[in-house]
Amino acid sequence: MYRTAVKTTLITALAAYINTTNPGSAFPQGNIPNNTTEELTPTKFNIEYPLVEASWPSIYVHFTPITTQWTGLDPNFYYIVSGTNIVCDRQIYFEGYIDFQILAMASEERDRLADSIDNLILFDEFSTGSTAFYNSIYADPLVGMTILSSKTRPIGDTIVPGTPFSAEALSYEATIRAQCVGQAYEPKYDYNPTILHSIVVSGMTTYGVNSFVTTIS
Repeated sequence: MYRTAVKTTLITALAAYINTTNPGSAFPQGNIPNNTTEELTPTKFNIEYPLVEASWPSIYVHFTPITTQWTGLDPNFYYIVSGTNIVCDRQIYFEGYIDFQILAMASEERDRLADSIDNLILFDEFSTGSTAFYNSIYADPLVGMTILSSKTRPIGDTIVPGTPFSAEALSYEATIRAQCVGQAYEPKYDYNPTILHSIVVSGMTTYGVNSFVTTIS
């Protein structure tokens, strides 16, 4: 349903953040970690785990829904496609957690990237990169989502022996969590509802009593 759409929205927003913070990085074709800008930027970020050394340091994006339900009492949304062709789809409300998992080859690199994610979430209009991130989310056509911009939760720092590309290397990891709520449409089961074309009322008066027949078509 909406899980991949939420992740895609976040990746697009992170791209806007990176290209604002580290101009000329030409993301997503390639990005170079920049140590001279306000924030340290990663080499890659994706919804898939980075398997090659060229993708490190990286930010691995997770989304975990905790509530999925109808939007309001009537979640059905009707819209006109063309002329009298009406389509009905269903609105889904969700709540969940976004986890930004940082994968680095050094502890300082991990810590600075964790600081960058904190600043990304917490400083909204104070930071040009953060502003680009939020504006991208608000403009996304796939999902309407709001991130709780007043709070992040560090899940913990770890040092893991071995990486996908080297059994001897150490992976320095940290995860920053943010809460979100949102709304999405599920068009997979869209259908064309029965259309009310007309109402015809006919009747007569007999001995002072009104008698009417209503036909709906």
